[in-house]
Amino acid sequence: MNYFSDGDLIIGGILHVNDLSVDGYNQSIRDLNCNKVSFRRYRHLLVFIYTIGEINKDPEILPNVTLGYRIYDSCASGIMSFASALSILSGTEQPIPNYSCWNNRKVVGFIGDLSSESSLSIARLAGIYRYPQISYGSADPIFNNRLEFPSFYRMGPNELSEIDAIMSLIRHFGWKWVGLIVSNDDTGHRANKRLQEAMSKDGVCLAFLIILRDWSQCYWAYVMEIRKTFYRSTAKVIILFLSSQSVSYISVLFDDDKIPHKIWIATSSLSLISELKYLPVLVTFNGTLVISLQQGEIPGFKQFFYSLNPYKYQRDIFLPYIWGLLLDCTFFETDTSRKKCTGNETFDDTVLEFYETFNYRIAYGVYTAVYTMAHTLHELV
Repeated sequence: MNYFSDGDLIIGGILHVNDLSVDGYNQSIRDLNCNKVSFRRYRHLLVFIYTIGEINKDPEILPNVTLGYRIYDSCASGIMSFASALSILSGTEQPIPNYSCWNNRKVVGFIGDLSSESSLSIARLAGIYRYPQISYGSADPIFNNRLEFPSFYRMGPNELSEIDAIMSLIRHFGWKWVGLIVSNDDTGHRANKRLQEAMSKDGVCLAFLIILRDWSQCYWAYVMEIRKTFYRSTAKVIILFLSSQSVSYISVLFDDDKIPHKIWIATSSLSLISELKYLPVLVTFNGTLVISLQQGEIPGFKQFFYSLNPYKYQRDIFLPYIWGLLLDCTFFETDTSRKKCTGNETFDDTVLEFYETFNYRIAYGVYTAVYTMAHTLHELV
């Protein structure tokens, strides 16, 4: 995926839009496919493009200067993010280190990414050349190190704040017997260590620990083992601390015919769960205490969204898929299970509300990241 708009100054965007699938066992860049469309994250791409357009129309910000962009889909992959950052710097589809084809135009910085793995890959490269990078979602505390990441900034708190908030809830309600489910990655292992240390100080006992593997490692024996642990536990309170990439794995926890009655405490990544459309999960997590990111408004974006049309924006390769997802139709002849899209359909507000289309949290981070970059450039120009 590559979205480009020309300008005097170019902002590189590396956004987690689609999910990753891997062909084969060797994760070379040729084996990675971004083919799992996510409407929630596609909306982040729309906010980026919309915000650049709003800035270019504003005579008070960067007058006589046009902002452009080149945006790639990271798929939350460190490999793809690094290659994308190189492509943006060189101005070519095939990355060429230490070479630029931008002529009189200039790359001025990067916006991205949502995941810490992807953000770290961008930061390693951007930091060499001191290009500013603003992440709209990475919560890894490693980026607090200003010596190692002098040009990295982010629009949200790091995950240590979420751990503190979870422990505050446990203290407030006086819970002493708690289960813990974490992802099998740096985020999960770090949370496991810090939460257990904090729980030990407060006299809270750990009922069980589940380290949730990714799909490729979820064998049936493993699934049955974690379900046995989970369902037999007498703990009524369970902490769910997962990275954004691993939220989809939680469906292995539940038996379709047996909905557990637990009190859940979850991090902000759980907001992605509505896209799973897996009823036992949605029913189970109804009423969960979720640590949410700051919400904000994006003036004019709703009108922009309603103006979208697959024939008006023919260069947008993802819009036909999203259109079909939201309106339950298809543009593709090979799909005979749904009615054909005409492009004249209107969005159902109930469906948009289900996806929290105009509830801006991570999307607001994208919006403020782009504006922060623009205002900084304005001060420098």
